[in-house]
Amino acid sequence: MKKILFSTLVFCLFAQLLYAQTNAKTYEYRNGQWYTGLEFASGTWYVVDGLLTQKAPAKVDSVIDLSGNWVVPPMGDAASSSLFSGKSAPSMIKQYMDEGVFYIQVLINTQESRKDVQPALNHSNTPDGIFTNGALTCSYGEPFLEFEGPAQDVPNPADWAKSYDTIKKGRKLYENAYWFIDNKNALNTNWAKIEAQKPDVIAIYLLDAAVNGGKESKGLSEEVAKAVVKKAHKSNLKVWARIETADDVRIGLKIGVDGFLNLPGHNWDGTGNAARFEISNDDLKKLIKKRTPIATLLSHAQSTVSRPAVKEFQSKMLARMLESGVNLVIASDDPQRTIRGEINYLNALSKQNGAYLIKVLCENTPAAIFPNRKIGKIKEGYEASFLVLNGDPFANVLKIRASAFKVKNGVVIK
Repeated sequence: MKKILFSTLVFCLFAQLLYAQTNAKTYEYRNGQWYTGLEFASGTWYVVDGLLTQKAPAKVDSVIDLSGNWVVPPMGDAASSSLFSGKSAPSMIKQYMDEGVFYIQVLINTQESRKDVQPALNHSNTPDGIFTNGALTCSYGEPFLEFEGPAQDVPNPADWAKSYDTIKKGRKLYENAYWFIDNKNALNTNWAKIEAQKPDVIAIYLLDAAVNGGKESKGLSEEVAKAVVKKAHKSNLKVWARIETADDVRIGLKIGVDGFLNLPGHNWDGTGNAARFEISNDDLKKLIKKRTPIATLLSHAQSTVSRPAVKEFQSKMLARMLESGVNLVIASDDPQRTIRGEINYLNALSKQNGAYLIKVLCENTPAAIFPNRKIGKIKEGYEASFLVLNGDPFANVLKIRASAFKVKNGVVIK
């Protein structure tokens, strides 16, 4: 009897799958200008079983004339922090989709926020998201105050210094939003608990690690960071590092981190010598060779007041990164915004070089978040997810906001 029931169940599941496949609609998209990674090329593409192909299927259910509009892959956000709050998450998720951002990596999160937000992601009409969970840092290193201040009723960063002794006594979000890892013993002791929280990726802090690694208010030492990367890779987890200086890039490349959450000096105030933020030619070559993604986050340096010296430095650095072919990605790391502000800022810094920026937004970033998926390109066999734009984004990257409609995995989103 059990064998009969099992066989019946298998047959029903197979029938449902066969029904879904045979009834999946195929689409022909004609007269479009399709992004190739270098330019736009006119042509016709088909969507079959949620994938892109230029091979005409035996049957086409619907033909859509794109009327010469431009087609690009959807965008990503490599470091979102606006989905941290369950209360604001629904509106932010909608905003991401409205803006054409289909792929999100949540920067740092608590288990509670992930539980609130994750069920709303990874649907046909919402972005696909992964979570880093709590960051690994040294004792009382960043982001300890960022989380413990508000958790202990001191929400204003301006008050953290005078309330520091009080805040320091509490660890309400320890082993949740952050972990203190000061040596290999601490890593070995905590790793099983870190894995038990099922992170999609590991986040670490490397803040001037060569000089201040392991010191309060900073991040991991090089030795501990290396041990983290090794252990994470054994668990098939990638590691993204928040950095401060060009030396941190060198250290990160040396120990094998899989991504950098920001360019060096992303929040520099313009005082002192900028040389410590300038990536060496040797490290630049390694970044290019390894294709290690590195998020910009440059708009953070202009968040409060205008800093002409900083803007000039960033403009030169960005041009150097773009022209050399570094795998730049875009990220927001803003509790109230999507990547819109960073796009605006990069557009101004790069002298409106849309061709470079579209590659960063639509190709590099999605692939950095989901490296094992066929996304970020209009290419045979890739996921049929794209934005149909009313204007040429190479002429003006801000045209990427003006989409006629969007398609996610073959499903049209109006």
